[in-house]
Amino acid sequence: MYKRNVMIVDSGIEAEFMASYAQLIAHASTANFYLVPTSQDSSVRENLQAIRSKAEDDGLEPEELAVQGDFLRAVNHLVRDKQLDLIVTALKGERDRRFFIGTQAQRLMKHAQASVIGVRIVKARPITHHRKLLVPVSNRDYHFTERLFLIDALARTLHLKVSLFRCIRSRGRPFDKSEMELLFKETKEYFAPFKAELSGRGIPTDVRVRVCENATDGILDEAMSGHFDLLFVRALRRNIAKEFLGGNEMEELIRRTPANLLLWKSRD
Repeated sequence: MYKRNVMIVDSGIEAEFMASYAQLIAHASTANFYLVPTSQDSSVRENLQAIRSKAEDDGLEPEELAVQGDFLRAVNHLVRDKQLDLIVTALKGERDRRFFIGTQAQRLMKHAQASVIGVRIVKARPITHHRKLLVPVSNRDYHFTERLFLIDALARTLHLKVSLFRCIRSRGRPFDKSEMELLFKETKEYFAPFKAELSGRGIPTDVRVRVCENATDGILDEAMSGHFDLLFVRALRRNIAKEFLGGNEMEELIRRTPANLLLWKSRD
């Protein structure tokens, strides 16, 4: 799936935990693994050395790529010159404590000619402690092949149970029993190819449905009530483009998530 993966290394305790996900995906895809520091500050260099050492212990051969000048423009040049397939970057509070709007992660998703995964670390503990993965899927195209690969890589490596989740918008009145049964049946049929692929690979998978006032609250409520360890969410194109807070579901989801979150944007 991926041949050349790069991780953006920043300061902060989150970097080493974020690296665990980046290394897992690199292993699963047998990809070359590159590290790009955001600066030459001592804290960034310390993180880079720690990540490099752990990656080497895990059998990877990480290579540092230096950038100069405007960081995002330099990364975009690297994507083209090195033909990079995947960028892994942090989702953390930047200016005005925003986690997505106007951040490096949003701009990479907006402009980089590569798939991007933003990582929000809420619980700083080894990812081997994860047990349950929540995957919200809308009624729209869900990039079956790439998303399936990433879910498979996470679930197989970490021995996760996967829950495919659909949020159904409220119609202003409660659904009766027969309506809920029909909605659940439709959801199971829609998710059937996804569930069949995962189950066929030995990954325990179920389907969950919740009636929601809005998708963000529905995902967060499900994540909290189901005690999920990890969320894997596709970044919607409309939110990647938005540069203002009002109505940007990704900002709210990243800010309020009760579990670690991987926000994925496909190159396609």
